[in-house]
Amino acid sequence: MKKKTLQGMTFLAGVLFVPIVVSESAASNLKEPTYWGVQIENDLFGSGDDRFYTNGLQINRMQRHTPPLWLESWVEGLPFFIKGEIKGGGYSLGQKMFTPEDVASEALVKNDRPYAGWLYWSSSVASLIKNTPNQREINAFELTFGVVGPSSQAGYVQNEFHKLIGSEISNGWKNQLKDELGVVATYVRKSEYFSALDNRLEYSWSPHRVIALGNVYTYAGVGMMFRFGQHLRNDIGPPNISPGFPGTSFFSAAKDGKGWYVFGGVEGRAMLQNIFLDGNTFQESHRVDKERFVLDFQYGIAYQHRNVRVSFSNVMRSKEFEQQQDNAAFGAINVSFFLNH
Repeated sequence: MKKKTLQGMTFLAGVLFVPIVVSESAASNLKEPTYWGVQIENDLFGSGDDRFYTNGLQINRMQRHTPPLWLESWVEGLPFFIKGEIKGGGYSLGQKMFTPEDVASEALVKNDRPYAGWLYWSSSVASLIKNTPNQREINAFELTFGVVGPSSQAGYVQNEFHKLIGSEISNGWKNQLKDELGVVATYVRKSEYFSALDNRLEYSWSPHRVIALGNVYTYAGVGMMFRFGQHLRNDIGPPNISPGFPGTSFFSAAKDGKGWYVFGGVEGRAMLQNIFLDGNTFQESHRVDKERFVLDFQYGIAYQHRNVRVSFSNVMRSKEFEQQQDNAAFGAINVSFFLNH
């Protein structure tokens, strides 16, 4: 099992970094920072229990002016994507884990959430399409490929980590969704409006719209985020693991070397497809009756010092399936930084 896990992660790491090398070689004459970000989402920071969406890990590698060349050329042919003067993008590698509320039972719990894992690779391109002193607007497109099921190694990773820290293991992973290749295409449009206050403080509000299409997720969503603090124009907010509020590992260095803000918002999604609740697309598997509409409430704080930004946030998610007794809650930690070549 360990050999299989290592081989799978090595393959996906190659898929992540080979296109990066190609892109950088094609743009070797353009010097720009490289942005890295690590996003950890876990219910330990929210409900404190292993249940529902229990863990997510995502590593981002982005460049402000050099999006993936293959995706950029393809996206520019889409009628809804608006190409602006400033563009960027990059790659992400991630894993998500889902467990039922009852993780002690080895038997299938039919009225509880299915066990499921999702190991994926994403490529994205974003463009700033409007930029005035009081407003800016961006659009972004992301294409995600991966595998759902035992090959995601979610069950193995979770239980081995729990053994390492002496925590309770989840006994029902043998009942997880079956292997299925997954793809999701996601488009986001976000506007942000700024107002200045005294003492170098400012606030902003930013409505966004999102649509995703694929056999893993298909949904449409709208949301609003509020921010208050200093140097809000340095970024558009910390990233989240999809589905969630739009954000990015990109940020600009503050003139005085530091910046901070608090943020909070709500996003509503109309869910047409969620493989982690609907079950496998082409095979019989465990499934539950999903809720058609889901709400996320997020609040947190972000702090930037020179080339490093750290954020902490909490997400409260409404019930995602009919048999679910309680809302879900999880916390998120993001560390992003840039390196100059």
